[in-house]
Amino acid sequence: MSTKRNIFLSIAALAFTLALTSTSVFSNEDLFKTLDSDADGMISKTEAGSHEVLNELFDSLDSNADGFISPDEFLVANLDK
Repeated sequence: MSTKRNIFLSIAALAFTLALTSTSVFSNEDLFKTLDSDADGMISKTEAGSHEVLNELFDSLDSNADGFISPDEFLVANLDK
């Protein structure tokens, strides 16, 4: 392959990866806001009950064991709608 083609393919792969990453972050942010029904910035066990996977993972994601999932704890889960 030519050098120009390799550079083009590398840039295309990077752009694709960045697009997927940013889309995932926005969808997770939107999902967090949807699940945080009282808009207090945290997801309680009750709020998590509306999402089957999050409900199952709740205790393992609640890393500080405060009974809530913070936005940072939520990002670890990388859930999709």
